Amino acid sequence: MVAAFSEGEDKVIVKLVDDFFSETPRPPIRHLVAEADNQVIGYVAYSPIYLEAGASLTGYILSPLAVSPEHQHGGVGSSLVKSGIEILSKEGVDVLLVYGDPKYYERFGFEKESARSFVPPYLLEYPFGWLGMMLKGVDAPKSPIKFECVQSLHKSELW
Repeated sequence: MVAAFSEGEDKVIVKLVDDFFSETPRPPIRHLVAEADNQVIGYVAYSPIYLEAGASLTGYILSPLAVSPEHQHGGVGSSLVKSGIEILSKEGVDVLLVYGDPKYYERFGFEKESARSFVPPYLLEYPFGWLGMMLKGVDAPKSPIKFECVQSLHKSELW
């Protein structure tokens, strides 16, 4: 799985995932894996976000998504993203955010317009990659809402 990331980025992602497993936030972090031949070939985490006081919405952020290079372009990542959207929708989550490649994530329904309503804890190095999806037919807030994330994601180098 580490091979899914560039050198340098791989160490950051491994540390992030390790940190996720040592954290027990409420609501919980959701970990999904894809397997083939008793090997993990894909992984995604969905962690809760905490909106500023007065916001009545609940949310999660997708990060990271990894698929081993030899299994990329075969639908593994898509299945992990779609499964997460389905699980979070059934749980009543209102918004799902992601910081990634728009060409990849927009096909699942993520969009820039929804993400503009949610202000991440750090300045984004690549703001064009900030995307959101309103679940359950909920409308995006009219005014931007600041949020905090789980401790593992609360590091400026991840943004």
